[in-house]
Amino acid sequence: MQNYQSRQASNGWPNQVLVEERTRVEEIESYLANVIEELTSFIHVFYDGIDLQSTYDLLDQHLPDGPIAGEKGILIDDILRLTKLFEATTKSGKVKLQLEIVTTDMCRLFHVDHYRQRLLCTYFGPGTEWLDHSNVERSALGGGDNNRIVKDANAINRANTFDVLFLKGKKYGEGELAVVHRSPPIMHQNKTRVLLKIDE
Repeated sequence: MQNYQSRQASNGWPNQVLVEERTRVEEIESYLANVIEELTSFIHVFYDGIDLQSTYDLLDQHLPDGPIAGEKGILIDDILRLTKLFEATTKSGKVKLQLEIVTTDMCRLFHVDHYRQRLLCTYFGPGTEWLDHSNVERSALGGGDNNRIVKDANAINRANTFDVLFLKGKKYGEGELAVVHRSPPIMHQNKTRVLLKIDE
């Protein structure tokens, strides 16, 4: 997987989160800022590999046109690049692609999900937060209390906008621990997130 780095916990345990640390793309930021009120979530499932042209067309039809020509296409190209990267990394022909418009705190609790592998990229708004395995009290998961789950609140990992996360979930197996993560709370700040989510 080129251009990816594996962040390590301070005690040397593997964090199981692969990160492509990226600078912000001005054209994508500009496009999203101009159309944020018009955006709606998008979902598409590939059952037998990814057809780039048909997916480009679906996204082009779904996403509103912005005032500056070409900016929407740059976002779509980036989504397709990450989708193909995910497919090549997971070797999975069945992939679910979602572009979510998030305005609530529904996933504010640290948790694990029941997917096998997932790619996340926040294009707009604050990025996903996750915990090193050593910073999790796993017996507290599902109890509704972040203070019991997180051992050290000062050691929470936070992705920047445009960073790419690659998470392993409960279905991964092979002795791997699922990554404990959450969406950052945004309602009290009236913020919106535009989140790319690709699941195996």
